[in-house]
This record gives sequence, C-alpha cells and structure tokens, in this order.
Amino acid sequence: MLLSTLLLGGVTITLAPQARVRGTEIELGSIAKVEGEDAEEVERVRKLRLGYAPAPGYSRLLDAVRLEQDAERAISGLDAKFAGSATCRVLPDVEVVLGKAVDATARLELLRWTQGRDAELELTGQVGDLEIPAGNQAFELKAVISDTALRAGPINVPVRVMVDGQLYRTVWSSWRVTLYQDVHVTREAIRSGDTLRAEQFELRRVPRTSGALEASARLDDVLGSKAARDLQPGQQLRDADVLRNTLVKRGDMLFLEIRRGNVKARVAATAEQEGRAGDRIALKLLDNNKTITGVVVTRELAVIDLASRG
Repeated sequence: MLLSTLLLGGVTITLAPQARVRGTEIELGSIAKVEGEDAEEVERVRKLRLGYAPAPGYSRLLDAVRLEQDAERAISGLDAKFAGSATCRVLPDVEVVLGKAVDATARLELLRWTQGRDAELELTGQVGDLEIPAGNQAFELKAVISDTALRAGPINVPVRVMVDGQLYRTVWSSWRVTLYQDVHVTREAIRSGDTLRAEQFELRRVPRTSGALEASARLDDVLGSKAARDLQPGQQLRDADVLRNTLVKRGDMLFLEIRRGNVKARVAATAEQEGRAGDRIALKLLDNNKTITGVVVTRELAVIDLASRG
C-alpha cells in the first residue's frame, strides 16, 4: 500500500491511496492512520472534517495539496505537509434499505392518520430496494403526513431515510385511501312529495366521496318531512332530497352547545324563533336570560363555535 507520511509536532498522518468510509461525511481519521504522543492533538486531527462522503455507486478523489490547505485553515498552528501518494480515492460502504420496509413505515403513518375512521388502505406501487451509505449507527425511516385534512383517494406518503440522524433521501410510497361512512339509503322508490318514514330506509356502509359526508341527511331530522324529488331504491338520502320541516319552534326548550377548540359546554336555552336544521336562530339562556345566536342541529340541540367568530 502506498503511504504518505506527515510529521506534525509529534503527530504522524499516514494516508492510504484508497479508503472506504461510513456515514455521510468524511473525517480525516476515517481515511488515514493518525499517531502521536499528544492524545488530544491526535484526536483533534482525526476529527478534521473533509466534506461529504460519496453516494453509493460513486467515489471521491481527495487531493493531498488541498487536504494540507484545509488542515492548516482548520487547525491553528498546524504545519501540514503531505508526501508520497498525491491523492486518496474514497469509496462508500453501503447497505440496502428494503422497499417493503419503506412501505411498511408509510402504512403505519397512514394508520395513525386514519385512526378513528372507517378506512381501507391499498398499496398502489411498491417501492424498490434502495442503496444508502452505511452509517455509524442504524439507519432510521420516518414518515409524517403533514396534511391535517383527512381525504379519500390517492396519496403519496413521504418516507425520510435518515443516516446518522441526518436526512439522506426522501422516498415516496404510493397508496389509495378509501373512507367509508354509514348512510341511509332508500329501500324502495319514493315519489316527490311523499312523507318520509323510517321503514323506507336502511343503513348501509358506502365509500365516502368528496363532500358526501357533509351532504348526507340525518334520518332522525327528516322523518315526517316531504321528499323534494323522486328517489330510486338504493339511493343515498341527501339534504337536497328533503323539504325539511321545522325542527325547533318558538318557546321550545333545547340545549345550546358552546364550543371553543376542543372545549365544549352545554347550557339550557329557549328558542326565540323557529328554525330548521342549519338555521341560525336566537336563543335565550335560562340561567341569565342572555340572548345568543346558535345553529340548529337537532330538535334538542343548537351549537355555537366561539373560535369561528373571529
């Protein structure tokens, strides 16, 4: 093996013409043998950083003259002189990240993301195996879905490949998320103007499409109302299909639910005007006779969201 020798105040650096390194950054001690009587000085020279390590499949050629200049700038008072081999070819040690491990990490994040929802997850494209630089510690895979709005459809989950605690690469795992909801559908054909009865409907688990959950009508709120159009068997009941009856009449007693973020509280109130589901009506609180506006939800409940009032 070709050797370069440098005497630095009792410190000897022996540089090989070729070396293999681990991690994402090269230290002088990883490509050279450093010896000397002063242990602190030896360690300081060994820890001298020489920049990035080459990626798998590549190499990096370090020039002795440039190394000498870098060492003198980094370590005050160091008289660096290189002799012998003029260059050192640096190659990376590598290891393989299995594609199935990346997909498994993405799936765990999707399970966290859909927790509490009726959801199905389908892997739509398998990630291939990936070569990465071998680190000084075990690599890590981290997946975080930043979008807080849960939605159905295709989604690419970013999986970060961490080498020695640093981001080496982001790999995308492709999935399809199907969200389900329980909705009421018609058992039989219903004509426009017919009165809606409970026996005309059944609860069915169906895939949720964009906006479907918000548009789906609550059966308890529409029984006794009239159909606004003809409905076919198996059709989902939506708000637009119903000529809604008045849920709350003036003088009715109900609860007003006051919300601020995750905090909720209910107080008793009296309706000051009539309203259908979704209507904003005036309510008088029973404990202090204060009048406040709330949104009708059911015959027994209205809500007000203080956080949305600016």
